[in-house]
Amino acid sequence: MKALIIGGTGIISTDVVTYAMAQGWDITLLNRGTKHIPPGVHLIECDARDEGAMKKALEGKFFDVAANFIGFLPEQIEQDIRVLEGKCAQYIFVSTCCVYQKPGGSWLTTESTPLRNINSLYGQRKIACEETLNRAYRERGFPITIVRPNWTYCLGTIPFIFTSWRCPWTLVDRLEKGLPIIVPGDGQSCFTITHASDFAVGFVGLMGNYNAAGHAFHITGEEALTWNQYLELIERIVGKKAQVVHIATDLIVKTLPHLHDDLMGDKTVNFLFDNSKLRRFVPGFAPRISYYEGVKASIEYLRSRPELQTIDEEYTANYDKILAAYGPLLA
Repeated sequence: MKALIIGGTGIISTDVVTYAMAQGWDITLLNRGTKHIPPGVHLIECDARDEGAMKKALEGKFFDVAANFIGFLPEQIEQDIRVLEGKCAQYIFVSTCCVYQKPGGSWLTTESTPLRNINSLYGQRKIACEETLNRAYRERGFPITIVRPNWTYCLGTIPFIFTSWRCPWTLVDRLEKGLPIIVPGDGQSCFTITHASDFAVGFVGLMGNYNAAGHAFHITGEEALTWNQYLELIERIVGKKAQVVHIATDLIVKTLPHLHDDLMGDKTVNFLFDNSKLRRFVPGFAPRISYYEGVKASIEYLRSRPELQTIDEEYTANYDKILAAYGPLLA
């Protein structure tokens, strides 16, 4: 079976491509070009934001599945519908769990949890994308499936509530040097983090699953720890005790307003998931990589590659700004 992946080289999509190929899928990536194309993968070098170029590149082609990992605005999704209608038997849109109401009416999030997040512009835009797709399905039968990942990481990244995604070694460096590690709030909120290889099993299980038409699924891990517990695992892996500093989230956001959506709209709210709907459609889905195992592999990977042991100076400056603002109060 043939799949078109729009994007395909990111933190989530790379593992999806690898796993799909292992399951026998014929994969074509559509992006602006990259040197990191796995052997056996076809590439259509094209700007996915250029409707004319996409139409020309896909002329005469048909795919069992087309999946968009880089759609963030409803106008981008409207373009996909115009270009791909009649060219795919299933269209999978990668949304986000940020669309869910936070806090929800229950401690456990299901696909029926209301879609409303007043603190996340990213979540609001993804909701608008989903609404565009649902309308196309209801009115025209455009064969959509919506997938919602929560925080998903891959080898070489270290997910934590207040850290640098660009230079993950920065957190390890701070730990090893005994520098303060900021944890927003009291660190007691529970959050779900997913390894990309586990996400890939659920995603590929939905590919070509035409009973999933018109449905939305979140695909998440099932290990929900507090941020304090996540930090304790990182400490164990690095072999250093952290100098933990808990600072109220609203004080952090007051100092660094650009963190509002990420903290208030996502990571400081308890977020646990029920994956039973996904399991009904993909019985083989069973998250297997724990946070400890995944992060240990990432840190070992970074240790083996000195060129990746870079420090995020902007992140460090943000730390200094917060500590300078609230240091006297903390003391």
